[in-house]
Amino acid sequence: MDIRQLRYFLAVAQEGQFTKAAERLNMAQPPLSQQIKLLEEELGVTLFKRGGKYIELTDAGQVLVVRGEQILELVNSTQKALEDLGKGKQGTVSIGTVSSCGTFLLPKYISSFQEKFPGVTFRIWEGDTHRIMDLVNKGIVEIGIVRTPFKLEIYNYMFHSAVEKNDPMVILYAGKWERFIPEGPITLEALKDVPLIVHRRYQKIIADNCRKLCFEPNIFCEGDDTRSIMSWAGIGLGVAIVPKPSASIFETGKMRCREIEDHSLETRTAVIWLKNTYLSAVSKNFIKTIESLDGN
Repeated sequence: MDIRQLRYFLAVAQEGQFTKAAERLNMAQPPLSQQIKLLEEELGVTLFKRGGKYIELTDAGQVLVVRGEQILELVNSTQKALEDLGKGKQGTVSIGTVSSCGTFLLPKYISSFQEKFPGVTFRIWEGDTHRIMDLVNKGIVEIGIVRTPFKLEIYNYMFHSAVEKNDPMVILYAGKWERFIPEGPITLEALKDVPLIVHRRYQKIIADNCRKLCFEPNIFCEGDDTRSIMSWAGIGLGVAIVPKPSASIFETGKMRCREIEDHSLETRTAVIWLKNTYLSAVSKNFIKTIESLDGN
């Protein structure tokens, strides 16, 4: 399997037809079909279910789409790294960001950077902190914007604003749960009798802190998308616990939003990149821009 065959395969998978894929690749259909057949023979699998106007991916084909996109992204990033060595004025910055930071923080960074480097383009991936760290680890993105806690050992990192305090967690609730939440300061103990909706990556730290207070939290639902967690709280399924910036960015509707007074639950935004790994000149320039904006 070579890169050319991989590009051919992905074109067919994306177009759903050999004819359209051949047009996109500026080649005749028979050679394209032959290359896909050779690829299947080499790999010992069938990649497409043929028949009908459109073709479908087999299970093997679906796996190759995911891996193939990663391989091509690594190939492209390698080529770009060689081209922009020592330059940094043109190229592409690949960034992974948690959704909340992609909404309010990243645009500020990009806007300032473009004033100095208008020829630079951006590729943005969104996801939770674990996904962004995985993308950084695999080299698919060079820079990640994540939220604590995370393991620091293999990363260079800087926190958003050197003087900014940590972000507290807040609860969001509506409907019948209003009568279960006491007025005044909100502590974890005040939440022991209500069903909680939490992000999967915060489940352990919330549960551990509740156990320190000698009770088991009623975690009704775990999820990995903050917007969904907030929407579930909005229709009254339970009480959501999310970082404060998330609650301020996404529409909370008629839900009440109150801070939890527990410093052990606070989080902070950090920019990360791998230690002891080549970092393109354009990404280095982007990090310097962040440093100048955040006072690090």
